[in-house]
Amino acid sequence: MKVVLLLLAAIAAANAELEPWCRCAAFVNYEFVQMMVFETADVIIDSCDADVDKCRSRCAEQLNEASNNGDLWYMTEDGITVGQYLCSYLMRHLVTYFYNNVVYGYYEVCGGAWQYADVKSQQMLCCNGGEHAHCLT
Repeated sequence: MKVVLLLLAAIAAANAELEPWCRCAAFVNYEFVQMMVFETADVIIDSCDADVDKCRSRCAEQLNEASNNGDLWYMTEDGITVGQYLCSYLMRHLVTYFYNNVVYGYYEVCGGAWQYADVKSQQMLCCNGGEHAHCLT
């Protein structure tokens, strides 16, 4: 009897529909990995299959709104630049120097792979000791 109940519970769990969700974030390439440096609020979607385009476009909107279309020198409401926010994040994760990297926007639907949202920074991100700096080419 217990085996039958466990089997039925496993079948019910396997057939349960996945709660749809959409994540949006900004990433930088660092050494051999991509590192998330910023995440927006989740986008509400109704379906993991039908709302992929909605997720992508809404993520692009959110990331562009947060950064004034990818401007790393844009002053946020907190009185710091977008780039300084990212450099501070990197510094908290022990990345003290970071040079000449584009920041890219990605989206993730229902736990799938992160996909490029066609959003990138206008300038390269450069951090010197955790401080946002102009990049020298």
